[in-house]
Amino acid sequence: MKYFNHKMIGLAMAAALSVSCVDEYDCNLQVEKPEDVAGSEYLATFDVLKAYINREASSTFKLTANMSPTDFTAHEAAYSTVMNNFDGFDIGDAFTPANSSTANVYEFGNLIQVADAAKEAGVPLYGGALCSNQGQLAAYYNELMEPIIIPYEPEKGTTVLFTFEEDEIGTAYPMSGNSSAEVTTDPDDPEKKVLQVGRADEFASYSFAKLNVKLPEGRKLGDYVSMVFDMRVVDSHGIYGAGMKVYINGQEFNVGMNAATMGCNPNVWNRGATIKMNDATAPGFVLPASLAELTEFELQVGTASGEAYYYLDNIKMNYEVAGTGTTLIDFEDVEPGTTYPMTGNSSCVVVDDPKGESGHVLQVGTDADKSNHSYPTFTLKLEPGRTLGDYTAIAMDMYIINSNGIWGDGVRVIINGVEMNSGKGPGNFGCPDNAWGRGIVYIPFGTTNGNGTVMIPDELKDLTEITLSVGAGSGAWYGYMDNITLYWKMDDTIIEKTPEEKADILTDQMNQWIGGMVYAGGEAISCWNVISEPLSQTNDANTFDWGAYLGEEDYARKAVQLARDTAQALQRPIELFVSNTFEQSDDLAAKADQLIALVQSWKADNVTRIDGYNILLHAIYSKNPSVQAANEEGVSRLLEKLQQTGKPVRISDLSIGVADAEGNLLQANQVSTDDRVYAGDYLAFIMQEYRRVISPSNQYGISISGMSESNSGYKLCPWTSGWNRNLFYEGIVKGLGQAE
Repeated sequence: MKYFNHKMIGLAMAAALSVSCVDEYDCNLQVEKPEDVAGSEYLATFDVLKAYINREASSTFKLTANMSPTDFTAHEAAYSTVMNNFDGFDIGDAFTPANSSTANVYEFGNLIQVADAAKEAGVPLYGGALCSNQGQLAAYYNELMEPIIIPYEPEKGTTVLFTFEEDEIGTAYPMSGNSSAEVTTDPDDPEKKVLQVGRADEFASYSFAKLNVKLPEGRKLGDYVSMVFDMRVVDSHGIYGAGMKVYINGQEFNVGMNAATMGCNPNVWNRGATIKMNDATAPGFVLPASLAELTEFELQVGTASGEAYYYLDNIKMNYEVAGTGTTLIDFEDVEPGTTYPMTGNSSCVVVDDPKGESGHVLQVGTDADKSNHSYPTFTLKLEPGRTLGDYTAIAMDMYIINSNGIWGDGVRVIINGVEMNSGKGPGNFGCPDNAWGRGIVYIPFGTTNGNGTVMIPDELKDLTEITLSVGAGSGAWYGYMDNITLYWKMDDTIIEKTPEEKADILTDQMNQWIGGMVYAGGEAISCWNVISEPLSQTNDANTFDWGAYLGEEDYARKAVQLARDTAQALQRPIELFVSNTFEQSDDLAAKADQLIALVQSWKADNVTRIDGYNILLHAIYSKNPSVQAANEEGVSRLLEKLQQTGKPVRISDLSIGVADAEGNLLQANQVSTDDRVYAGDYLAFIMQEYRRVISPSNQYGISISGMSESNSGYKLCPWTSGWNRNLFYEGIVKGLGQAE
């Protein structure tokens, strides 16, 4: 075979980098040559590429190229070029679960179309990836791994407390102060009865109707989450005032709104006014644990004003049971004089309530020895079946003596030595001075520390027994504590999938994809990349680690098994290669060792068979001679490693880029004539080295990364964007023809 040296055509070559002949299908490529273009004349002397392949009839070597499936089925210039010059073509990564699915359902129609076209044209089609960690429906697969969640549905209902319909007109209810509360007719409907609080001649001055409540059998006050009632303010008497209040057995709760902000307007019923009983957000309050067990109690609800005058009706409470509960430290059964440890200085001791409102309470600090960021400590077993992660908040009653610690720098919660600061002192929560603040210090367990919340670290959430320290973060805290309450809430039922269930689910997904691909490839595709990019470090939205669920070796074994089972069922031959990209910047020999070792680990079961290696080689021609020498040495060592496996070897996605002496890649339109030829020579070296090093029986083939070149791209191709040959074409000719 005779070759021309590019120097023979001198400077005229620089004027013409392309030939005007497009390799049209069924043409003999001998078309009229442009006059006075030496480069075109030179390139026109070459035959089609596959004419230069030296191979015996039994050779498995095939020269192919990457090609878009749509370009092939379009039967235009790209189709003509591949049919004339190549033995077949690669679909590369044209089909992956990520780009071949709709609504998480795999679609194989496009693959069937291109496979049928290849069969009709009589050319082999080389399949893409059957299993890879890349290009996957990662979000969908992760969703399949998520636990089954059965939403918790608490028992809900409403207890009607008072409608006043059974009362006689004039029935009087006691008041907490002056004025009166009597049953009368509804001012808007004489057929109905309501409770009138206050009178035109004597307004209720911070005085409320006392309503004795007896809950239904089996219900207790702690079951209830809200209070609902109708309210009609006469004129504007008490519509503002000091706000709406609720009293339970005389304990006052400020709901944070007045009648107006709760929706009342003068002389109009506000139907369904609601006050929350487990949420301090207005309008609401948190029922303290000390009242939660009540089944009978005295209720007062209304507006706190010096001249209140209004009607009440349809007083109800809504309950949600079995979904919440509390763990309480209340000191009632603790003997006075009992002490608890402190985290620092001072002391704490159980004493009688100085106000006589409850039995025993805990005194923290003394007048002479105030607590300096020191907190009482308790050992606490949580509710049976509950962990700390089920708890939602902590609350406590606090009594601050003479402002000692009322502000400070935040109420602290310390669990097993982990300190959390709510960021609000007792006064910020609303605690009074020298009086009980019942349930006012309410600290939700949120996602941050501060602004009245604390965050329970994940490492504590599985605890069933804790050491709890709590109190005012202050250099001088002196006061009393009572009813330290931890609230828990029943969460949704979470049923985690077992490793075996996850493996079964993913095996089914793998089988759907692999089986569908092998079936859709038809008779046109007999060679697949069963495992693709196993060495990839890419981790993006389409990355899914099959090995994490199916086993680092077993996932590959399963993929091989599924592919072979499908081919056997279809009675089709199949060859399965392992495929990985090798960049010129990689330590090519070391990476080959990694890949070979990985394949050996899969084969250790003495069942799994990998038929060959498919190396996607992205080479770089360097204008730095020493770097280029190392590049060529790296390719030789890579091929030698692969030859040692005794397996067929295929080089695919073979591309050449050009780097300047500093290592910067050059765009194709920036590559000089000489450098284009030198890059072609490097391509020829790789192809010749492949034919030299890899034994003839294992030379499965070489596939070119791309056929037509993009000026803005970095890889050189044998044709221009207009499908005319360029000087890089010669490199492929050399690579094929020089082999013996």
